[in-house]
Amino acid sequence: MLATRDIARLLRYGERFGADKIDVRMLPLQLHTGSGSLAVLDPGVPSTWHVFDRPIGNGAFRVMLSVARPDDSAGGASGGPGAGAARERLAAVVIHVGRPPIAKWTVAHFRGLAKPTTADALPRTAATTGWLTLLDAGEGSPGVIALPPATGVTPVEVPLTDGRRALALPCGNGEFAAYWAVDAADKPICIVFDFDVFTQKAWKTKPAPRAT
Repeated sequence: MLATRDIARLLRYGERFGADKIDVRMLPLQLHTGSGSLAVLDPGVPSTWHVFDRPIGNGAFRVMLSVARPDDSAGGASGGPGAGAARERLAAVVIHVGRPPIAKWTVAHFRGLAKPTTADALPRTAATTGWLTLLDAGEGSPGVIALPPATGVTPVEVPLTDGRRALALPCGNGEFAAYWAVDAADKPICIVFDFDVFTQKAWKTKPAPRAT
């Protein structure tokens, strides 16, 4: 199923969504996989465990944050120095697993579940603890992962007793979908988790012109 949104906009520095602009930040840490598959869950609710359908191979993969910041030029920031940073929101996280160019964007499905055919039935992971956790699928769910209350936009790496390292993302509560960017051979280039911080009206904002 093709992506229902122009997900590439979430990856572009300076892209405008209403009164916000996108800031992109590479993290110094990486996401490690040894089983070739990526999984997601709410760390406080083991029943939300799902493994994504596309294999990504083994290795250490780069992680990029897409952060929504108030756009000064649109009157989005106020309240003095530091106010903009205080209002940052994690718009998306990107796990880079391959090389461009991107041929298309598709919905990320869960292994073993029927693939939906309509936008209102996208595979989503529910977060009720303020966190979503990404990790190597390994031998299955690690169970409950203890985390402090979620604040800010910075992920936390959590070492597990079985040797895996989970990446916990402070995404707030909601139900979130993910999307693959794939190349012309249908191999994954990256997976993007959209944390739904923008309204439909903001998504309709005219995209920023692309550099030529």
